[in-house]
Order: sequence, then C-alpha cells, then structure tokens
Amino acid sequence: MRLLVLGTILITVALGAARVWVDRIVSLQSAVVEIEVTPGESASSVLARLAPTLSVTERRLVFQIYPEVSAVQVGLYRFTESLSVIDAMRAISDGDAVTYRLTVPEGITASQLFEMIQSEDTLRGSVSIVDGRWQFLEPEFPANEGAFLAETYLWTASLESDALLESAHQALIDALMAAWAQRTEPVDRVLSTPYELLILASIIEKETALAIERPKIAGVFIERLQRGMRLQTDPTVIYGLGARFDGNLTRQHLREKTAYNTYRIDGLPPTPIALVGPDALMAAARPEMTGHLYFVADGSGGHAFSKTLEEHNANVRRYQLGQ
Repeated sequence: MRLLVLGTILITVALGAARVWVDRIVSLQSAVVEIEVTPGESASSVLARLAPTLSVTERRLVFQIYPEVSAVQVGLYRFTESLSVIDAMRAISDGDAVTYRLTVPEGITASQLFEMIQSEDTLRGSVSIVDGRWQFLEPEFPANEGAFLAETYLWTASLESDALLESAHQALIDALMAAWAQRTEPVDRVLSTPYELLILASIIEKETALAIERPKIAGVFIERLQRGMRLQTDPTVIYGLGARFDGNLTRQHLREKTAYNTYRIDGLPPTPIALVGPDALMAAARPEMTGHLYFVADGSGGHAFSKTLEEHNANVRRYQLGQ
C-alpha cells in the first residue's frame, strides 16, 4: 500500500513538473527578433538559436510535443519581441519568411536592369559580365538586350544577383515560347523564329504603354512587313543612337544609316531594343489585323491610326503640328 501511495505521489510530482516545463516552453520568448535559416540547417540548430537556454534533451522534447515544427524552411525571419519560441518555430516551419521584391519595368534596357540589380542591397554578388555579355545567356540570344522578362520577382532567402537574372532569363524564354506557340497565321508568314517575335515585341513595348493598343500596333507592323514596307519606328532609331541621343530626334538622325534605323533598313533590327513583358509578347504573336499602316501619338497617351498616307499626314497635322 505504501509503495502504491509513493508511486502515485511520484507520478503526480512528475506530471506537475512536466506541466510546469511545458508551460515554461509555451511562454518562453524568442531570444532573437531576426534569424536567417541557411540551407541544410537542422530544426534543432534553429531552436537552439531561438532558445539558447534549452538543453539538447529539452529540444528533443519540444519536437516530440510539437512535431509540426520539426521541419524548417530556408529564409530570413523577423519577429516581434514578444513572440514565443514555439510561434517563431511555427513561422519558420511554414516558410513565413521576409519577402524581397524587385519589379523590372517594361521597356527598360538590359544595362538598366543590371544597374538596378547591382544597387539592390538584398542581392549578393555582382552581375557576371564577360566581354559585354552576361555569361549565363542562352546561346540562341546574341545579345543581352531583351533576354530578361519585365516582371515582379520575389525571393525569401539570400540570393545571388546572377540567380535572379537566371530566373528572369528563364521567365523570358518560357513566356516567349508560350507566345510563339500561339502565333497567328499573319505572324507566321513574316516571322521565322521566336527571337524575331521578341524583337518585334520590344518595338511594340517602346511604342505604347497602353495594353489595349499593343495588339493594334502589332498589327500595323505585321501589315507593313507583309507588304515589304519599312517599319519606320522612332524607338529603334533612338536605340541605335545610344548615348548620342539627347532627347531630340532630328531629321539627320532619321537619315543616318545604323543597324537599328528602321527608316533605312528593311525588316527588323538585329536585336530587341528593350525588355518586354508578357503582354507585348502576346500582342506580337496575336496582332489585331485592321489594315492600318500608320499611327501617330494623339497627345492623350494613345495613338491615332490610319490606313492611308493621306489620312496619316492629316493626323500628323492635327495632333503633332496643331493644324
């Protein structure tokens, strides 16, 4: 009888101690408000950093009681000062890490993108440029220009600059091939490769910021290519001038023979002239064929379209010359 009573007392004491210990763990606050979980790091190691007062045995008990926190995800995590260790471990197990964001604007150049990335202090390392070419560029791309998709990129762990560029490059390839697969018959008659579609999309991107206009502008360029007309688009001329362009496009510039002066060359320029987004790619692949051959800025952010040179000249007088 005495042994039974003693055993009961010991069990009661043990259960009471266990409850006290569990209550302590539940209320234990994280020792840090920021922690970076690195690849290959164990949950026990992370818990040790959050709660350095816990022994190895106590950490094992935590994972037995809370098995849902026994897997951790890579990333940088920030907590409030009052957050408990268990809640911190839950956040790390759920991957609720700090999210970094970089939006690549449509219409910028590859060089401008490289500058953006180099100035982004949440990215590590420099952009790997060898002889003017990003060294991880796929062979079918002769130049950096246009090789990265204009999109918003998110990441939660330390990331190399080149790794972000690899994501943007692959995203461009995926979007380009998706658009190429959906090209219409008029496009198929005048463009022979996905890269030519990318070149055209970059011109469309620079011609208008209005998504609703892109298919119509694409239709103008496809119509011109079908008829053997030159594209005669100012953005290509400006791109060909490079640093010499001071914001004022002159008649002399339009007469100058460069590889990008579509007033002087037939067909497309040799490379894209800017980074594009998915909408411009799809517009180039699925143009709105209206029979229009000309367009001019109408002063409201859009363009006035015309089918004949006479109509176009009238629009120029109206919208550009104020006559």
